[in-house]
Amino acid sequence: MNCQSFETKCGYICVCEEDGYVVEIKFNKRCDGKIERNIATQFEEYLQGKRQNFDFPVKFSGTEFQKSIWTSLRDIPYGQAVTYKQLSEKFRTSPRAIGQALKKNPLPIYFPCHRVVAKNSIGGFTGGIEWKKMLLEIEGCKF
Repeated sequence: MNCQSFETKCGYICVCEEDGYVVEIKFNKRCDGKIERNIATQFEEYLQGKRQNFDFPVKFSGTEFQKSIWTSLRDIPYGQAVTYKQLSEKFRTSPRAIGQALKKNPLPIYFPCHRVVAKNSIGGFTGGIEWKKMLLEIEGCKF
């Protein structure tokens, strides 16, 4: 597995790839090494506000419920947000179940869980609220 760090105003993001597939994205972690140039370029462009979508291949595992939630996040348009409640209604489950699935997201940013907010607040985020604010700011998202 190859991993590379990207420095942001909130700290480091570590992206790991294996055989050309992104397999892990971690916040607040610095890692040494290089990933495939195409993947690195896409992350750099996203963090500079120049890219809205990723098109590199990924590998991930989770329950069928988690995978359905994570993949649905890619349908939330760049720069927009939905609430936990809106997502829970789509999946006929509770907002808490949505939050628990998002907490286990192995590929944040690729599966943009930062675009899911609470009804009256920004909500939580595994990487921390400052990370969520920064990602929403990069996207120009008003929620």
